[in-house]
Amino acid sequence: MRANDPYAANLNVRSFDERQATNNLTRGNLKWHDNNADGKVSVSYSFNSAAWQFDGRQREMARRAMQSWSDVSNLSFEENGPRTEGKMSFGISNAVGTAVGYYPSNHYQGGNTLYNPTRVTRHDLIHETGHALGLSHTGNYDGGYDENRRSHVQDSQAHSVMSYFGAALSGKSHGGAQPASAMMDDISAIQALYGVNRQIRQDNTTYGFNSNSQRDYYTLNSNRDTAVFCIWDGGGNDTLDVSGYRSNQTINLKAGSYSDVGGLRGNVSIARGVVMENAIGGSGDDALIGNDADNRLTGGAGGDRLRGGSGADTFDYNSASDSTPENPDTLMDFVSGTDKINVSVAMKNANVAALAFVSEMTGKAGQTVLTYDQQSGKGSVAIDLTGDGKADLLIRTYGQVKADDIVASANTTAHHQQPETPTTRSTLTPTRPSHRSMTHTYEKVSNSSYQNADLIEDFVSGKDKINLTALAKNTGTPLRLVDNYTGRIGDTVVKLNSRSGRYFVGVDFTGNRQTDFLVKSTQLIKPEDIMGLTANFQSQARVFSRR
Repeated sequence: MRANDPYAANLNVRSFDERQATNNLTRGNLKWHDNNADGKVSVSYSFNSAAWQFDGRQREMARRAMQSWSDVSNLSFEENGPRTEGKMSFGISNAVGTAVGYYPSNHYQGGNTLYNPTRVTRHDLIHETGHALGLSHTGNYDGGYDENRRSHVQDSQAHSVMSYFGAALSGKSHGGAQPASAMMDDISAIQALYGVNRQIRQDNTTYGFNSNSQRDYYTLNSNRDTAVFCIWDGGGNDTLDVSGYRSNQTINLKAGSYSDVGGLRGNVSIARGVVMENAIGGSGDDALIGNDADNRLTGGAGGDRLRGGSGADTFDYNSASDSTPENPDTLMDFVSGTDKINVSVAMKNANVAALAFVSEMTGKAGQTVLTYDQQSGKGSVAIDLTGDGKADLLIRTYGQVKADDIVASANTTAHHQQPETPTTRSTLTPTRPSHRSMTHTYEKVSNSSYQNADLIEDFVSGKDKINLTALAKNTGTPLRLVDNYTGRIGDTVVKLNSRSGRYFVGVDFTGNRQTDFLVKSTQLIKPEDIMGLTANFQSQARVFSRR
């Protein structure tokens, strides 16, 4: 089975991998040559001057067909330029049944393409220029639709414009539309002949709706538009936006993969070697699949399933309707401390200034309840955006979400914001004069998490301080001193671990009676040494200190 092509799993036809598909399309060993060794192959093209000529619209279609090849490879085209390396011509003839393209050669017909007057279409132009650049058909056929001559399951226009056959024969569905640009196997093949163009679209590019690609085949303006394209991109932070569709969709950002977009199957793909960072779903129940990059996934309305992959991923929510209690999203692989849930836009749209992490809602806008079951590995994020004591935004997760994983402000950096003080995952043994006190300040849970807790080796009780004031403020959580965790978010324990002989300060930020924030010390720490606890901690501290 070919990697990343589950569509063909049940079809009883052999499958080609990338190498086989590339060798198949380039089996003629024909191409124009880089005679001046400048790293590009220059092709001069012309429009025949016979009585029956390409009109202005047809000439523009031909130029766009050539552009789709130069976008992905080290080819360049110049109209009526000097023939130094390659040549191509476009003509119309009644003697041609459909269209014909001649392979590269020194023969006078080498690189010529001819079209029946009724067949000057974008698809025919991209197909015949493919021949003029050296690409063969995907099967051993020429001019006839004989399915018995199909050599492999990917012999379809879902994979190559050089195929005669529709997408359905490879398990996909394009709604009768034909590609107007190079597809997955075409891109690999033309790059094998002429090299890879990584200079194209190196800025942040959006494909689909709200496209800035400056290519019509990568641009969607209406949910009536049919998307059939394979994305080639040279760099930047890029987005596949299919937000204008209402159907249930599957958006896969992995290189070499296919997506089901706008009610079709396998109609949008990501070329091999391309890194696509972001995806925006539509209003249906979508599945968004990330890759190894740091992805930003926006499901939009509907109950979506989002899988970020191995990168540091951000899941964006712009309104409560993006994930409701009636139809919530599910984050399939959330990793606390690495991934983020960004609700800043949803909060802004609901006029909510801050979140307050609580164990249960009491009717204040911004109250947030985090749950996690260790046995099942399932959790949830519930946010009251209206102040009615009920969750308006509900997100289900596989993996625990902690308060520090939620981005509630547009000014908060989504990935790996390193604290200034103290250094995380460290043993703190600063050199200081014996009379000088020291305050250890913590602003985020990740500054000293349970998995990567700080160890202070020279703490002086009564003189030094552990300041949790900013931590309480930034998480919106009152810190209450307790003897043992009670299941309330914000429970704070200051104790001696009799086994290790170390003192510790632990805070439960999820209400599951587990430590999320932890600071350890080889020296005595008392509750009075902690700044940022709720105002009534003094009476509790006196009782606690006598134990």
